[in-house]
Amino acid sequence: MKYRSSAAIALAIATLAAPSSAQTIGAYDPPPGDAPYFPASPFSQRIPNPPTPNVNSAAWVAGLGNFSLNDISAFSPADVLHDHGFPIYFNHAGSNTPVAIHCTKNYGHIPCNDEGMTVYIDPREIPQNGDAPGEDDHFTLIDPVAGYEYDFWGVSWPPSGGVLTANWAGRCALSGNGFTNPSYSGRRWNAGCVAQAAGAPISQGLIRATDLLAAVQRGGTLPQAIAIAIACPGPGPLPAPFLGSGDGKCPGNAPEGSHLYLAMHDADVNALGVAPIVAVILRTLDEDHYGAYIVEKGDKKSGIQMSDESDTTYTVWGLPGPLFTQLIPEAAREGLPGARTLIGGSRYHIALPIPPSVGAAVRFL
Repeated sequence: MKYRSSAAIALAIATLAAPSSAQTIGAYDPPPGDAPYFPASPFSQRIPNPPTPNVNSAAWVAGLGNFSLNDISAFSPADVLHDHGFPIYFNHAGSNTPVAIHCTKNYGHIPCNDEGMTVYIDPREIPQNGDAPGEDDHFTLIDPVAGYEYDFWGVSWPPSGGVLTANWAGRCALSGNGFTNPSYSGRRWNAGCVAQAAGAPISQGLIRATDLLAAVQRGGTLPQAIAIAIACPGPGPLPAPFLGSGDGKCPGNAPEGSHLYLAMHDADVNALGVAPIVAVILRTLDEDHYGAYIVEKGDKKSGIQMSDESDTTYTVWGLPGPLFTQLIPEAAREGLPGARTLIGGSRYHIALPIPPSVGAAVRFL
């Protein structure tokens, strides 16, 4: 597995070049077009050929409402604190500040599996939607040296007195499937990253602008299944390896952890004539590739709401955010709605229009 120095990250963002040789100090970002962690992750597995729809597929599809893709939002460097995307930071001992983890909420009287552990942060890092306490305030640290991803929900920022406080936190081994922590023997649902409803690692299934742009260039797909939210998931139990009972409250709808795909092939997607960015997403969802997993309950919108990486991953290090500086120009070139008009002077919302016929191809495994 390769990691890059800050200079190499900047070069790769500008040119989508291959990653450089490993470094051990500084900010990190996984290379474009690669999913380097969790080799056994369900997000990395292809749709079975041929796929067999779930017996509940038709009812679950009906529960989605009008199938659509949510907008991709891109925030200027002046407004990243309002960003609902997920920042991913790569920290380890020797180049970052140690802090102890404290969780304020226990579930079922079970403490989070990170309680009292030490992680390493940089004071420049900020959580999701960093200026609005009370939001989900997710925060993800990947320690490639220790071999864990640490995910936090409801982070209080900044850390105080050497303590990083969060509502809940979990860790999962990078060498596994993303749902295991070999050093923890408590309840199954408490044994992984578990910072979102389905228990999946936050790093898995994020749409990264660098991956999306690289796939546009080669006419390909994203490197793994997409993490999505729907308006009202069904109640659990969740399918393995997803953890817990989720927070779904709509009987008859797909529960979190369910695997959505399009009963289409790449050739069918290519024949639609949609914008290249949209085509990448639809090819990723089709039965030739990966599909999408429901990981959270979303807002009241129909269709699916996709997760994406925040530009904060880059901008805290003084690097250009690829969503704002690269994806927006590409979306404007493709003529996607919202890619040419700043909202409030600081953000774009890129619409991803799809033909109505695509909705008829939605299935669940």
